[in-house]
Amino acid sequence: MAWGPVRSGRSLDRLINFSDAVVAVAITLLALQLVDIAGPQQGQSILVVLSANWGQIQTFVLTFLVVAVMWSVHNRIVNHLVAYDSALFWLIMLWLLGFVFLPWPSRLYEGTPFSDDAARASEMTGPAMLYWLTLAYISFIGAATARHMTKHPELIAANDRPYWEAMQHSRARWRGSAYTSVFLLAAAASYFVFYLGNFVLLLLIPVSIVLKPPSLTEPDPE
Repeated sequence: MAWGPVRSGRSLDRLINFSDAVVAVAITLLALQLVDIAGPQQGQSILVVLSANWGQIQTFVLTFLVVAVMWSVHNRIVNHLVAYDSALFWLIMLWLLGFVFLPWPSRLYEGTPFSDDAARASEMTGPAMLYWLTLAYISFIGAATARHMTKHPELIAANDRPYWEAMQHSRARWRGSAYTSVFLLAAAASYFVFYLGNFVLLLLIPVSIVLKPPSLTEPDPE
C-alpha cells in the first residue's frame, strides 16, 4: 500500500521537471568553478594555466561524468512512474539534496596524483573522503528509490510493469548498491592516499557491464 496520498498527472510531471531543473543547476554550479580560473598572463601559454589548475579541471570532468550516469539511471527509473506517494516524494528530495550539496565538496577536492607536496596530500584526505561519500549518498538514495517502486508497483505504468519486473529479477537490481559500494571503497582508499579514489572509480566500468539491465525492450514513456 502506498505511503500517504498518491498523486499523478500534472503533479507528477512537475515533480520530474523540478528534479531535472535542480540537477541542471547543480551541473551549472560545477561549471562555474572553472570560471574563476584566470587566463594566461603575458608570456604564458594556455598549457601553463591548464597544468596549474589540472586538479580542479579533472575533478569537474570526473564529477560531470558521474552526475551524467546517475541522472541517466534516475531518469530511466522515474520514466516508469504514473504516480508517486509521500515516501517517493521525499526520496527524490533527498536525492536532489545530494546534488545541491555536491558542488561544495567537488570544489574542495582536487584529485590529481601529480603532486609530491606531502602537506597538500594530507590536507586533501578530508575533502576527498567527503567528495566520495557525497556520491555514495546520492547513489544510495537512488537505489532506495528504485527499491520503493519495486514494493509499490501501483506507482508504475501498467504497460511498463513487465519490463520493470524483469529488471528487478535480473542482476541489474544490484546496480545501485554496487555503485554505492564503489563510492564507499573510493572514500576508504582516499583515507590512505587521497587520489586513489579516482582509480577505484574505474570499477564502475565492469560493474555497469556485469549489472546491465535485461535486453527486453524497454517501453517508451507516453
